[in-house]
Amino acid sequence: MLKSYIKIAWRNLLRNKVYAAINVIGLALGISACLVIFLSVHFELSYDNFHPGRENIYRIVSQLNSPDRGISKMSRVPDSAPEALSNKFAGVQTLAAIHPIRPKVAVSGSNGVVKKFESGSKPNVVIASPEYFSIFQYTWLAGKPGTALQEPFKVVLTASKAVKYFGDLPAEKYLGKIVYYNDSIPLTVAGIVKDLPQNSDFLFNDFISFASVKNSPFENEFGFGQWGMFGGTQAYVKLNPGADTVLLNRQLAAFANERVLGQDGVSKAFRLQPLADIHFNGDYTDEFGHKAHLPTMYGLMAIALFILIIAAINFINLSTAQSVERSKEIGIRKVLGSNKRSLVVYFLTETFLLTTSAVLLSLLAVKPLLELFSSFMPDGVSLHLFSWPTLLFLLLLTLFTTLLSGLYPAKILSSFKPVQSLKGSTGVKGNQRGYLRIGLVVFQFTISLVFIIGSLVINNQIRYMLNKDLGFTKDAIITFDTNRAYAKTLPGVLAEKIRLLPQVEMVSLSQGPPSDNGHWGTDLKYTDKTELRANCHLEFGDENYLPLYQLKLVAGRNLRTSDTISEVLINETCAKALGFKNPADAVGKFVESGMSDRPSRKIIPVVGVLADFHTVALRDQIKPVFIASSQDICRFVNVKLSLAGFTGEQLQRTIAGIGKAYASVYPGEKFDYHFYDDTIRKFYERERQMEQLMNTGMTIAIVISCLGLFGLAAFTARQRTKEIGIRKVLGASVSNIAALLSKDFLRYVFIAAVLASPIAWYAMHKWLQGFAYSAPISWWMFVLAGIIAMFIALVTVSFQSVKAALANPVKSLKAE
Repeated sequence: MLKSYIKIAWRNLLRNKVYAAINVIGLALGISACLVIFLSVHFELSYDNFHPGRENIYRIVSQLNSPDRGISKMSRVPDSAPEALSNKFAGVQTLAAIHPIRPKVAVSGSNGVVKKFESGSKPNVVIASPEYFSIFQYTWLAGKPGTALQEPFKVVLTASKAVKYFGDLPAEKYLGKIVYYNDSIPLTVAGIVKDLPQNSDFLFNDFISFASVKNSPFENEFGFGQWGMFGGTQAYVKLNPGADTVLLNRQLAAFANERVLGQDGVSKAFRLQPLADIHFNGDYTDEFGHKAHLPTMYGLMAIALFILIIAAINFINLSTAQSVERSKEIGIRKVLGSNKRSLVVYFLTETFLLTTSAVLLSLLAVKPLLELFSSFMPDGVSLHLFSWPTLLFLLLLTLFTTLLSGLYPAKILSSFKPVQSLKGSTGVKGNQRGYLRIGLVVFQFTISLVFIIGSLVINNQIRYMLNKDLGFTKDAIITFDTNRAYAKTLPGVLAEKIRLLPQVEMVSLSQGPPSDNGHWGTDLKYTDKTELRANCHLEFGDENYLPLYQLKLVAGRNLRTSDTISEVLINETCAKALGFKNPADAVGKFVESGMSDRPSRKIIPVVGVLADFHTVALRDQIKPVFIASSQDICRFVNVKLSLAGFTGEQLQRTIAGIGKAYASVYPGEKFDYHFYDDTIRKFYERERQMEQLMNTGMTIAIVISCLGLFGLAAFTARQRTKEIGIRKVLGASVSNIAALLSKDFLRYVFIAAVLASPIAWYAMHKWLQGFAYSAPISWWMFVLAGIIAMFIALVTVSFQSVKAALANPVKSLKAE
């Protein structure tokens, strides 16, 4: 019987190719979106799940709790902490430390040619204790796991990095080879391990033994002996099964509060962060891991679900709209003995065939969609069709879509009474069918309008953030960093060379630009009132820093360049935090910085107060800031270009000249520059991703809605063929008939706009609350969204309306 159902259902679909195509395309779009999101979410949830005993692996993280600034969370611990914590607490099976670095790397080839390698955007070289390989399990291809990192001047490489350094050799052949770090540190390869899969936050390639740090230039990377929160070390522990984590957290907090130095009144704590939490918790950031942004994932899942619902609505609408045409078929089947249950199975079989066709079509769309959504997804997401999670998901999705799309139409169609069906009547009141279709069309366009309004609001907010006055200039400025492994005097030499180039207006050395995601932070205390302190963003710059970025002084004078910190500038917000009502009152007063551990803190004068400027993205309020000068720290180069009277070709020559100057001072190093306005634009990459997400969802939702609208318009025109013929005979024009057929659909879109407006306003209002500075949601966005939706609906419907209006009335009336 099932075989018969499949055969008849297939024939019926072939007789109604247009409606079948509309349903298949709509369902394919919805299923494709669901499949792509599943692949991404499944990949994200699998991060680092392959480590044995992962439920007992934790990272030790730091927290500072200040009465005035709340809780600050860090993924690192002081560099001295891992050694001090070792063997101190019961329940800890193993403790390991890693310290990511970005060294220069060189190897000597067999022909004597030295090959140099650049550091990537993320550090993939770590200084690691031997216990690291006891906590995180690697497959060893050569070397001894227990001793490879025990001795000084040893390094373990992953297989891919060994091939990159020395070419493709048997794993044992790499042992004993020499890798040079920072030109002067030769390390011997003591082991080769297999690369971890892509779904890991620990994609390191070079593991340098901790024993190599002491008595080598690597020691400059650390602050051993200091207990401030400026270290770069991370600590991981593997606990005994059943260990009391609550007790351990209390013990770690007490230890940190006792040993870690910091300002008075601030409590310090260490705590355990589960391995499973590292990938998803954005409170503890690091330089090497990939953080999954849960709101974006939720947004993707919501869009996929809504798109699938819209596609299912198309199916329901078109199926119920064809009920009159299929009523005789249903009547005959019932007369021949079919019951309601068998008819439901038959119609669900038809839906299953459509859904299966849509699934097969969606598989072809997966790769293009993965490329489209690549900015939302980590590297490594791909379709493995014959893996059991993917096959199970496709099966469940096919069944769910079949039931979602087909169950209601199947129940409606199978409920027709045979006597009425054979007379061409469905037995269902016209209003009931009409209201259902109206409701579903309105629901479809409500979702589409929410997407349109959301896209307009997000685009408006991005334009606002990019065009808002940040308190400094960002145009015609080139920035680049220099390699800090070189002598600290070289940035000054480079700056002098650049100043001699034409079109260069000014050059400044600093620790970074005014607005940056990587600002250092510390507290600043007014020495006359010890209870007044400010939690500040810290920046270093020379005497050209202020004029180059056009930072405004409201009181006092500019900094004078010095070798060490001898004076500071503060901004207006910092002055207020320190108790000064007027900016001028702060000039000449002395402050104490929390940059160094006691008793080495310096008391320094405030020589000027700056107008407030944005040091971070507009998601956050303006922070207290102080700027100092230190030639030891200022190695970041800022170049202001003059654009007046220069052509684009001359600009490129000037940039090439800067590159040549850089190569002459830093031979063999890559010249990686950025225009600063592009850097500012990248602050809002997350918002741009959200905009792309909304635009994609909007486009797919509108396409599916229009497919359904097109099908309904065609069906409506066919149902009213004789009415249209009569109206034309009685003198109705083409425009009259087109307006008659279109006005109902436009009314539905208007109702959808009324319903979508408060929903979209609430959702976007909540989203904008994540920004300290935001553009208002204006009325014109809702009006424009409504106009766009009505125009799209009118264009979709008008084709069928005009086609029906132009038809020859003789043909439509000849059967009468």
